[in-house]
Amino acid sequence: MKPTIFFIVSSLLSQFVVGDTVTGEVGARMTRGKSGKGVKSGKGDKGGKVRKGDSPTPTKITLNILNEAFKQPFSPFFVMIHNSDADPLYVRGQEASDALATLAENGDSTDLVSYYDGADGVYFAGTKGGLTLGGQTLSFMVEVTDEFPLVTIASMAVNTNDCFVALNGVPLLPGMVLDTPGLDAGSEVNNENCSSIPGPACDPDSGNVADGEGEGFVHIHRGVRGDTNLTLDFDWRNPMMRVSVSE
Repeated sequence: MKPTIFFIVSSLLSQFVVGDTVTGEVGARMTRGKSGKGVKSGKGDKGGKVRKGDSPTPTKITLNILNEAFKQPFSPFFVMIHNSDADPLYVRGQEASDALATLAENGDSTDLVSYYDGADGVYFAGTKGGLTLGGQTLSFMVEVTDEFPLVTIASMAVNTNDCFVALNGVPLLPGMVLDTPGLDAGSEVNNENCSSIPGPACDPDSGNVADGEGEGFVHIHRGVRGDTNLTLDFDWRNPMMRVSVSE
């Protein structure tokens, strides 16, 4: 169970961008356990030691991430550049790791960065951006190489119990456009009660307490029912996130 935390909406809303631009399947070695940390405001880029000398000159690409959901802000993004030697972020139909559950429930990528930074097959692991509201685009640059060609990103939809959006080890090229659905980490019951939701849909004093063990595996999220604290205004129709790649 995660302890009660508080979502400071004013802090997040005042820090959409510092250093980035915002415009208007689980590895076997990952273990479960909760950190109990809340949604981070995202003060620019964090974490990640880029490996030097392991590959030819990196190629720079820009990810432009559009939030296609009306009232589901995205938390700061976990970002990883890697190859197939790295543990995948998740496997659909399998249990989420503790680190992924922390991101999906709390919007906190600290545990993911700690797990992957310096791990086998990982070129970079860190955090990008701040809170990205519906209709806004978060843009940031990453470097890929021939040895480390895969991109993984993940963010919580913060007006939910444990919904997240992600690219899971994708080789990206300029000109590509990918639309992705909301995913359910399966780590918490979708009770839609403000006592278990960290986002601005709920009062900052409502807390964020874990409720149950959820469905037990990563799957496509079923959306918001609207029969408790969350209304149907917070529901969405997939896709939830669009990633456009440019030079």
